[in-house]
Amino acid sequence: MMMFNKADGIIDLRSFEAFKVSHLTNSTWMAWQDLPELLNELPASPASFMLVGEEGAIEEISIFLNEKNYQVIGSLVINDEADLRRWQEQLPERWEAGSQSKRLWASNPLLEAFSELIDLDVKGLRPSAVDLGCGGGRDSVYLAKLGWRVVGIDQEARVIKRAKQLANRAGAAVKWKCCDLKKDGCLPVEPVDLVVVMRFLNRDLFTQIRELVKPGGWIVFQTFAEGAEVFGSPKNPNFLLKPGELKEVFADFSVIIDKIDALPDGRPVASFIAQKPKATV
Repeated sequence: MMMFNKADGIIDLRSFEAFKVSHLTNSTWMAWQDLPELLNELPASPASFMLVGEEGAIEEISIFLNEKNYQVIGSLVINDEADLRRWQEQLPERWEAGSQSKRLWASNPLLEAFSELIDLDVKGLRPSAVDLGCGGGRDSVYLAKLGWRVVGIDQEARVIKRAKQLANRAGAAVKWKCCDLKKDGCLPVEPVDLVVVMRFLNRDLFTQIRELVKPGGWIVFQTFAEGAEVFGSPKNPNFLLKPGELKEVFADFSVIIDKIDALPDGRPVASFIAQKPKATV
């Protein structure tokens, strides 16, 4: 069963009760009926999975995952107790009981780099953060689990619903807000310690974003840069950062990171972290 070692994840599609009784070590529980609404809990595609569950569920989810550019490289069919016992006999060292489900998703690496770089007692201070265009909520949940007080904002109601599900399953407290960032009243009134902007670009909001950061606070910004259009999308220059653009917008901030990274598909993304000057007495 070398496929176990090659897969990026083992997804158990059975009921949670069955999962708790016995499941493969390092596996992730996702009821097959719910998985199509839990894409934000999967790693970025392409990734490969082993599936565990009833034959019909495995077939249906395999088709769905393939359509989403994932790969199913193997499966364990468990239609009844006899199937479970047979697999337990064949793989005696790979089974365990309990509710521990492995996390497959990850936050943006730039945000993780930020949390490692700053010298801050997050759990003691409980600083505030806002995640603009939060999408499926991975970054918001990541910060909340570290101890930040987070507001995640997105204009898509279905996306916010998924973000809420992610937070609930992760045991994270996040305040979610569904609104259009371009409209009055969407952004928080009070400045925050951290503003996160990932894969979102609206230059009309630059002034407001600057003002939203408290003195001594940070901006963590990553989005597509010029050159991404060569790879297909986004092509609209309104959604592509120019070289050095963020450094110019946040000229009075202390720049911590300002670089161009490449996604696995080759598209360039601008990665930027900077700190606002602290207030003078």
